[in-house]
Amino acid sequence: MERIIEAQPGDEVPIWIQDRGGRGLRLRGHIVIEDLRPVLSAIATQQGANGPQNPVTQYMLAEASHYLADRLLDDGQPTNDGRASVPRTLSSALGHQPFVETVLGMSQHQMLRRWPLASDWYTDVINYVMRPARFTSPSSPLAPQLVEHATGPLGDLIRFFVDESYRLAAASRTIRVAEALQTLWPDYPPVRHAMASYRHEVLEQYVPLYNAIIAAYDLRPHRDIDLTAISWAFNALSSGNIIEQLADQNPIRVDAHGTPWTLAAYNCLLLVAGSCTDHAGRTLPPEEFAALLPVAPLNPGDA
Repeated sequence: MERIIEAQPGDEVPIWIQDRGGRGLRLRGHIVIEDLRPVLSAIATQQGANGPQNPVTQYMLAEASHYLADRLLDDGQPTNDGRASVPRTLSSALGHQPFVETVLGMSQHQMLRRWPLASDWYTDVINYVMRPARFTSPSSPLAPQLVEHATGPLGDLIRFFVDESYRLAAASRTIRVAEALQTLWPDYPPVRHAMASYRHEVLEQYVPLYNAIIAAYDLRPHRDIDLTAISWAFNALSSGNIIEQLADQNPIRVDAHGTPWTLAAYNCLLLVAGSCTDHAGRTLPPEEFAALLPVAPLNPGDA
């Protein structure tokens, strides 16, 4: 038996640990060492037997990660008979009758008349959290602001649409919950169903808007370009931008003209530049696309 104080990244080493109350060391298994020195910023020491490169240190962290996964990621997995179980997190936080009685201070009959089954209650909470309207809708007060920005260069409209129109959404607690549900339990049937509904509705909502933008700026999508796919890519970039804002991460790219862009907005510009030409059929650099002016008013309601 050899106790290793520090190991090199890539080394597969044994984990010898003294059990609580035990006298000798017991082999718990093996672990492949990573370089955690730049990762563990709060550990008490950066070297030696209690540092980041010690096998026991890395074993403790790996087990903590696995345990957290068991509590969260596996919470919505099917039972042995193949049926979907209600995640413990949902049942403990939003218990069918306890929630309406204890949290809302209402009679349980108010709940039971609407959702006799607890599983139906949880399903509709998920449907509500993940609805497309959790984002700002183009048919809402956003529309006049889009029309106003569409009187200037295309780049201004893209920056507003990706950054400003989602700023309020980024402050919403519902956004956080929706992202968490999709990340933790994508295969939990109610979440899977809500994601499919969201995909359908968001494309139904935004494809006409992107069509209107293309018409206003007289752009020409390349042959066989699917505007539905472009719309979904826009949505994915915008959703990612929300998470960056929540984390106070706002990476900026300054273009050749000195204009600052968030990476999400600039990537949306790249998407337009790569999938469209101008009215004359020319493929332009992204910054030239950003400078294009509209040839007609933007009419999102008529798209």
